Amino acid sequence: MSAFQEEMVGESKEMPAKMVIYGIPKVGKTRFCSQIEDVFFINIEDGLDYLSKKVRSTPKLKTFDEVIGWLRHILDDDKFKCGTIAIDSADWLESLAIAKIEAEHGGVKITDKKYEPYTYGNSYSLVANECLRVITALNKIYEKKGIKSIFIAHSQLREVTTPLVDPYNRYELKFFAKAFGHKLTEWADLVIFADKVFHVAEEGMKTSEPKPMILAGNSASYVGGGRMKLNKDLPLDYEALKQHITQGK
Repeated sequence: MSAFQEEMVGESKEMPAKMVIYGIPKVGKTRFCSQIEDVFFINIEDGLDYLSKKVRSTPKLKTFDEVIGWLRHILDDDKFKCGTIAIDSADWLESLAIAKIEAEHGGVKITDKKYEPYTYGNSYSLVANECLRVITALNKIYEKKGIKSIFIAHSQLREVTTPLVDPYNRYELKFFAKAFGHKLTEWADLVIFADKVFHVAEEGMKTSEPKPMILAGNSASYVGGGRMKLNKDLPLDYEALKQHITQGK
């Protein structure tokens, strides 16, 4: 038999193993993740108390090493099982990484450009490299146990400049270290932007109440997209997204 055997791939109807949901504050990102089957929260932001259902979670984690410790526990403990790990949230995780680095450098703030270890963009690299340890741990957990993962993140507006069009504003993931944001979007099978959408009349007046929605697929207005074809917008509801992906509706 030849060592070079072709395979037929594509047309998967499985939910993505690696997801990122980001968006405006209080739109319902954590509530969306709470709807995922057997979800387990890595609780950094401490925003779970007012969910409408009970969910599994770590205690509020106050240091970066605590986050890594929990992920090692999930990886090594054969008794630990869940369906999806939700990191709540990615930008708060980055804040823990920054605090860790600053402590290791005698309390020097990461924004101090006069401090030699932080010069020439090293401060951004140090933060990104710490955060990437979490992605590596999640990959190992998925390879060993098949546990999926999703990052919750916040959004910010950034000005985009390109040679072909005038500068414009776009929603992107909110991070100090852009390299971590870029790696996170590359890592994910699906990046979705959550916003409140309403209709506007020609006169410029709002004509409907804002509805939380998933905005999928890339756009000039926001970063997003996935390895599968999705409708441009869907209700901010996990079951609606799951039905759309797994049943093609």
